[in-house]
Amino acid sequence: MTLTLSYVIAQALVLSAHKHGHLTMDLPGAVQKFHLDPTPRVGGIAIYIAITAAWIVLPGASEAKLLGTALLAGMPALLVGLVEDVTKRVSVRARLLVTMGSGGLAALWSGYGINRLDIPLADSMLAFWPFAILFTAFAVGGVANAINIIDGFHGLASGTLMISLVALATIAYSVGDVPLATVALVVGAGVAGFWVVNFPWGRLFLGDGGAYFSGFTLAWLTVELLARNPRVSPWASVLLCAYPTVEVIYSIIRRSRQRRSPGAADRHHLHSLVATQIVQPRMRGAHPNLRNAAVSVVMWICALVPVLPAIFFYNRADILLPSLAGCFLAYHVFYRRVATMADRSSAEVPAEDAADATT
Repeated sequence: MTLTLSYVIAQALVLSAHKHGHLTMDLPGAVQKFHLDPTPRVGGIAIYIAITAAWIVLPGASEAKLLGTALLAGMPALLVGLVEDVTKRVSVRARLLVTMGSGGLAALWSGYGINRLDIPLADSMLAFWPFAILFTAFAVGGVANAINIIDGFHGLASGTLMISLVALATIAYSVGDVPLATVALVVGAGVAGFWVVNFPWGRLFLGDGGAYFSGFTLAWLTVELLARNPRVSPWASVLLCAYPTVEVIYSIIRRSRQRRSPGAADRHHLHSLVATQIVQPRMRGAHPNLRNAAVSVVMWICALVPVLPAIFFYNRADILLPSLAGCFLAYHVFYRRVATMADRSSAEVPAEDAADATT
């Protein structure tokens, strides 16, 4: 039901774009944009309404409580993103702070928070509840922002979300937390309904509202997985969100070394380089929307690889920590290789231009 309702609302948003497009259209041309046609960017509305409908009809009290917390606490993240989708005037800092606030609200309302990392000094600090709330808010807001950062190609963010949510549900079910597994699948179904409209033709975009709310919900469910199930290692939760998390950390480091703002837009994310250096040269004859979607297919591998050790070794920190380190290393090696390809391409352009001018 959730998937169907999300799909129907998403289609309705596409078909009614002539009514609201003057407010909701995402126009091509910005530095980080790869689409060619104006497209409505309010897909988060379909996801939120569909999940709310599921919350109303859920039979289990535990499931309803878990999902209700995500919906209520996630509303500020959704709204600040929607305001940005419509006005294009909300700063990155404001959006990040509001989304962190959603994480803090969820912790206060539910009594759950990140209270352990299996690191003695950190655990002693997290035992202090106010600190745990602040850390939870920071982590949840960070993951939500990371999902927004990778939302650059048709199906990339929504596909990554579905991979992580299904993995989370699998772990929850393995440890006997059926209510949490159910909620994760409900949220995944809401995202899937939007994904069908978004991938591969990009008829509707997730938008900041959808990215922040969906990213918040994924992050919050990983917090609940950890808090409700002592058998689950904290590093399993980290690996569930590893690809977008690594992307945002790497981006911050890269921009800091370039003395640029961490929130500055550019085309140097891994998915952007994969598009320009790997996908586009190999699919020159394909429709631009299909080239756009093909980038997501490549990048889903980056989302899938980290969640596999989390699924199979959710209680083995001795395996999960090396796996996380391996993900960082693999990302770095892959990034450097593709970035080198980009540097070579840019170096060849002036020479070609000079030759043309001489002729």
